[in-house]
Amino acid sequence: MAFQMKNKKWKGQVHFTDCNGKLHRKTKNFDRKREAIQWQNEERKRLELADQEAETRHKNFSELKVGEWAEMYITHAFNTFTDENCKLAKEKQRAFKRFFETKVVNPNMLVADVRKKDILDVFNILKQRYSGKNVDRQIKNLKAGWNWGIDYLEMPEVNPFCRLPKAATTKEEPHYMPPLEDMLKVLKLAAKSDEPQHYLVLFTLLMTGARRVEMRRLTWADVKFIGEQIGLRTRKRRDRIESCDLIPMATELATKLKEYKLQVGSKRSYVFSGIQLEAGLHMRWLKKLCAEAQIIPFGVHGIRALAGTLAHTNGACLMDVKELLRHKSTHQTDKYLRKQYRNNAAVGILSSVAAEASMNNEVKTLEEKGDANVA
Repeated sequence: MAFQMKNKKWKGQVHFTDCNGKLHRKTKNFDRKREAIQWQNEERKRLELADQEAETRHKNFSELKVGEWAEMYITHAFNTFTDENCKLAKEKQRAFKRFFETKVVNPNMLVADVRKKDILDVFNILKQRYSGKNVDRQIKNLKAGWNWGIDYLEMPEVNPFCRLPKAATTKEEPHYMPPLEDMLKVLKLAAKSDEPQHYLVLFTLLMTGARRVEMRRLTWADVKFIGEQIGLRTRKRRDRIESCDLIPMATELATKLKEYKLQVGSKRSYVFSGIQLEAGLHMRWLKKLCAEAQIIPFGVHGIRALAGTLAHTNGACLMDVKELLRHKSTHQTDKYLRKQYRNNAAVGILSSVAAEASMNNEVKTLEEKGDANVA
């Protein structure tokens, strides 16, 4: 358990006994208690996962059953993903549940006996029961589970899920992005509501382009008033390790956050209370504001797209928008930008060129007629 030392630092410690009875002891010092507790949880999960994989290496995987493979992979998923990303592990668990509900592949069937024809039959049954996008997500999770089995369980290297066709027949629509006028209407209503935190949540989202989970993790220690920077914590990386991205903070946002901090006091570590940013039922306040404003309802990711689009259409280069949205590549940033805020410059240029060419032709025709009359 983490404890504070005399030098005011926090020491995280992990004691773990593996399957062979060996005791592992690890300690590490941190500036904050939250970081020490987070390190303890991640280190314990890593040791448990390594112990589980070491134990399974001694098994004879030629006798491995499909049900055993599914159970081990789901356990690995729940050990890997944190509590905040637990929905990803539950999605994998749901994919295996629906996989076995087709009754094409029995949990007691050996992994070595699974054939591509069996997986194709599963795919066709799933297409009849669920939407195309849903089926593609399930196949993606099952494919990842087989690849994990190849790496750690010595399963056959030919992945039967690899060459399946796409079940979705239409291209996935991007998140709905509200027009700026609709966003301003919602902000105006939120400013008049009984809950002042609603307005500040929406204004912070618009000024930072933050994700919902990043807003939930935002602490006062991440808000740098002196340098006017704000740190957004995310795990949207391949290694799933939390990183803090510092981005510039608008002066207006810094002023509002200072006023809000004076209201709520400095004892609270998180900037916003969690219930304001919970998914599902707890985000109804945003839908109610949209209904009251009589506009199409939008979500947090729609505000993120609006922030990037407004910045880009008002002079910010693509690299600046990429830094704001904290993407790894400009290709991902380009997907967030919409083109409804300004007329297409190419069309205007072509129109002016065509008009000029038409005028030149008319002048030339009149000159030719004048020369003919003179002759």
